[in-house]
Amino acid sequence: MLKDDLLSFLNRETKDFEWDNPSTSFTASKLSELFNVKRNTVSHYLNQLVQEDKVIKINTRPVYFLSKFVFEQTFFTVNKSIYDSLQELKESQLETEINPCPDLFDELIGSKDSLYKAIEQIKTSIFYPDGGLPIMINGPTGVGKSYIANLIYRYSIEKGILAEDAPFISFNCAQYANNPELLSSSLFGYVKGAFTGADSMKAGLLDAADGGILFLDEVHRLNEEGQEKLFSFLDQGVFRRMGENEGSHQAKVRFIFATTENLEKSFLSTFLRRIPIRVIIPSLNDRSEKEKKQLAYMFLINESRKFSLPLRISSRALDVIIKHHYSGNIGDFKNTIKYITASSYMKNREKEEISIKLHDLPDSILEDTIRFADQKYRQNNDILIFPTSTLDQLYESSLSRFQQIKKTYDNILDSYDRSQIKQQDMTVFEQQVFSEILALFDKLIFDTSKENTSVMMEITTVNVQEIIRYLENAYNVKFNGNSVYAMAHFLYYKGNTEIHWTDKQEIIITDLTSFVDENCKMEQQLAKQFVHLLESKLDVKLYKMDEIFLTFYLRSMTIERTNNKVKAVILAHGYATASSIANVANRLLHKNVFEAFDMPIDVSVGEIASRVLNYIESNDVSKGLILLVDMGSLKDIYSQFKKEVNGPVAIINNVSTQMALFLGDMLGKNLYIEEMIERLQDASKTEYSIIYPEVNKEKVIVTTCLTGMGTAIQIQKLLEASIPEELDIKVLAHDYNRLKEHGTSEAIFQMYQVLSIVGTADPGLPLVDYISLEDLISGQGEAKLRKIFKPFLNEDCIQVINNNLIRNFSLERVIESITILDTEKILTHVEAFLHQLEVQLNKRLTNDKKLALYVHMSCLVERLIRQAPIETYTNIEEFEQCQKEMIYSIKEAFSVIENIYNVKINIAEIGYIYDYLIAEPTDSSEF
Repeated sequence: MLKDDLLSFLNRETKDFEWDNPSTSFTASKLSELFNVKRNTVSHYLNQLVQEDKVIKINTRPVYFLSKFVFEQTFFTVNKSIYDSLQELKESQLETEINPCPDLFDELIGSKDSLYKAIEQIKTSIFYPDGGLPIMINGPTGVGKSYIANLIYRYSIEKGILAEDAPFISFNCAQYANNPELLSSSLFGYVKGAFTGADSMKAGLLDAADGGILFLDEVHRLNEEGQEKLFSFLDQGVFRRMGENEGSHQAKVRFIFATTENLEKSFLSTFLRRIPIRVIIPSLNDRSEKEKKQLAYMFLINESRKFSLPLRISSRALDVIIKHHYSGNIGDFKNTIKYITASSYMKNREKEEISIKLHDLPDSILEDTIRFADQKYRQNNDILIFPTSTLDQLYESSLSRFQQIKKTYDNILDSYDRSQIKQQDMTVFEQQVFSEILALFDKLIFDTSKENTSVMMEITTVNVQEIIRYLENAYNVKFNGNSVYAMAHFLYYKGNTEIHWTDKQEIIITDLTSFVDENCKMEQQLAKQFVHLLESKLDVKLYKMDEIFLTFYLRSMTIERTNNKVKAVILAHGYATASSIANVANRLLHKNVFEAFDMPIDVSVGEIASRVLNYIESNDVSKGLILLVDMGSLKDIYSQFKKEVNGPVAIINNVSTQMALFLGDMLGKNLYIEEMIERLQDASKTEYSIIYPEVNKEKVIVTTCLTGMGTAIQIQKLLEASIPEELDIKVLAHDYNRLKEHGTSEAIFQMYQVLSIVGTADPGLPLVDYISLEDLISGQGEAKLRKIFKPFLNEDCIQVINNNLIRNFSLERVIESITILDTEKILTHVEAFLHQLEVQLNKRLTNDKKLALYVHMSCLVERLIRQAPIETYTNIEEFEQCQKEMIYSIKEAFSVIENIYNVKINIAEIGYIYDYLIAEPTDSSEF
């Protein structure tokens, strides 16, 4: 029939509906073409489907029709079938989230907590195509298995899975446990003569449940033969009545099984394999106090309604009732409250309300007051319950966790909008956002829930932990202790769900993104990388507002910037010798610098090495590891783990507190390991050795800068973005002065195969290719790059790198990467400086010098703005005496920038500009 075909088509296509660009396939005109029938005929049937509440109609031009069932599964629940516009349909999501259409499973107390996973499993079973999946409900007596089975039936009808007149047949297998034949005949029916007394054919429960649900309670009482017959029916959908030898009968039945027993011990494995959905219902004792209190309130409301009287209960009495252990679970709990209410009513029948105090409770429950005597009760207030009371009034149910996240997002957007209207100080806005985030995490984390122990939560937590470790190492930052737990909870509850925003909210999000771009650079960079890694690891999709939220969360944490420092461990024989030295040093240095390993006198070198190896595996020692040891024999331990380290290891003999203090002070200054050992040797004349990793050397490109590590690190990042990861070529920033002073004896050459040095000044190392930053920007470095990469990369790989370099190393991109200044403005101002300098010197600057100075001057200006200029310069006094004219010319030219940015240049910074100018002089008419 055409109507059914139209609905089937919409069921298939609606999941791919695009809000911003709806397909014409959802219009009557296009459907008439596809089905080759008149348009008015299609419209007639579509409108019938709308009236039947199976299709959503959107009265735009053209009119769109969507499958309601698939739309609600894919997007969100709707509360009507006809909308005037797409915008109205979008905005209805907000309304349904605030006042959602009731879900029958919300009747279950704990539906969002201890029963959350169970309900998700049940819904999976219900919506599975071709008759759903069989469900086994497992749990002790009295937890509500029968109630849940009935709820499944009602929910299936409400969602259109079952017909409104579909049967629900409940059967307790225990009634026939001692008569297997009678049990089988009840289930499958029997034919005349099947057994004594079978005077006529009788249909069984499978026939009666055809088109509906058969609920088999205490199904463990079904013997093996009955289980085999049942799983044959589950496989094939056909059965034979008892006494039949040929032919078969068909029935379309959904099964719900319930048992209190251990599944593996009570059922055939072949039977269990046919039941993929196994739902565990926890005992009352395993449920949270919040859920027990909600159950108590629900039972008390019911009692108030039965007696048509208000009911007053003291909070202390309620606490004792809730804390009592009920062997019969919810059923026992409910009956106990019935008894207490009836008993209290009998004592005071003449009163206009039922009053329940501590002394009204049964002795079996009062005994618990002894067990709880040491617990502090809250103030003992009375709780008044009326026949008209609702559970929400007595125990305010929290919004679903996703709704809490959505509400927080709404509040953040509202705060930003108000701050813009009132032209508010943005620090006030940020504090409001931080408060919202803190409040949300309090709700997500501390509202105890059984779902927090789910496998998916564990997977999320492990992956978040891995990503945070990576970010800490990659970006030299330190997250605070609970950030893993907080972000894991947020991501678990947020999931893949996309929030549909109003037009106004979309505009606010765009404006807020610009604010974040300008004011939260580091946190945004971390958040973007976090989102990228998370999406690939957990197969989730996060959106712009999620990224903004995570950015503000990271900002609220006040992330600590760290440097990958050389690590230090004290190793000594004897009880607490190493610990004592480390403890004194750490306390006097006011920071935890040293790890300590105390060793028994008779411990083997292998055992000591094993402990060091464990330390190496959990700490980044790529910058170096210093072992302070108490005797020469420990110097040999390196041979035990030399293949496991990826950085230099220094072993120093005759450890003392004085030595630890001297070294600890240097560890905080970010010195290279060789430099620290040299200074320690000068101070204490101790024995030492430095060993470098015995591994195949990784290929590396070293970046450096004349004026320090800041620019070198930014060049490193640009190069890393240009070289594909799969080529296994590292890029490392290194100190220019150490390269110039130590040459190829520097540690980095011992550890790596250095392919080339890229930087703002050539440290002059023989046999090591140098490519200047200006050559990369101008493109003149292409030939050198080809020469470097040609021995081990093919032409295609080299071309990929070159194309990336062209894109990443434009002058504008480089300046944008290494400074926080407005790129266009600073380049204009540096251009004016260079022009003025040429006038002052009466010489023309070469293009390569100009490019180098564009980069250097941009960084210089940022340093001056941050009030962090370079203060030292080699032979600065001699420079001042001998280059007065040059200093004057540079100062005059720079005065343009000083006036614009309100800064002052010092002699050291002028000295570095001078170095750029005199490098590799050409003819007398140009620099």
